[in-house]
Amino acid sequence: MGAFHLTIGPLLLGLSLNLYLYGIVSYQYLSYATMEFDDPMWLQVLVSLLFVLDTSQTVSELYGVWFFAVENYANPSVLSDIIWVTLFCGLATVASTLVVQTFLINRLYRFTRQFWFCVFLFLAAFAASICALVDCIMAWLLGDITKFAILIPLNTAWLCIEAGVDIIITAVLCKALWQSRTGLARTDTVINRCVRAAI
Repeated sequence: MGAFHLTIGPLLLGLSLNLYLYGIVSYQYLSYATMEFDDPMWLQVLVSLLFVLDTSQTVSELYGVWFFAVENYANPSVLSDIIWVTLFCGLATVASTLVVQTFLINRLYRFTRQFWFCVFLFLAAFAASICALVDCIMAWLLGDITKFAILIPLNTAWLCIEAGVDIIITAVLCKALWQSRTGLARTDTVINRCVRAAI
C-alpha cells in the first residue's frame, strides 16, 4: 500500500462521488429552472440559492483536492493541516441540510397535520445542525487533523441524528403519499413519481 492510499485516495473517491451527485443535482435544477411551475418566488429563490451553495461547495472541494494532490504533491506534512475548504464545506453542508430538512418537514406537516411530530423532527434537525456547527468550528480551531479524535463523538452524533431525521422524513412522506392514492391510473402515476423522488 502506497503512502497516499489512506489520505489522498479517499479524498479523490469522495470527490468523484460528489461530482456524480452534483451532475444529478445540476440536471434537476436545470429541469426545474426551465419548466414553468406555479411555485412562489421564495421557493424559486430558495432552490436557486441551494444550487449556488452546492456549486460553490463542489468547486471548493475541487480546490481542496488540487491543493493536496497537485500543489503539495509528495509533501505529506501538509496532509495534517486544516485549510479553509474544510470549514467551508462543513458549514455549507450544515446550511443546505437544515434548509432542505426544514422544507421537507413543512411538506410533511401539510400532508399529516401532526404538529408535535413535525416540531420534534425540526428540533432534531436543528440539534444535528448545532452539532455540525460546533464540530466544524472545533475542527478549525484545532488546526491539525491528528487531534480530531476528540471530535468523533460529536461527529457521530451529528451524522446519526441527521440520517435518522432523513430516514423518518422519507418514510413518513412515502406513507402519506401512498395513502393519497386514488385508484385513478393518472393520479397514481404522479403519486408514484413523488414517492420515488422522496426516496
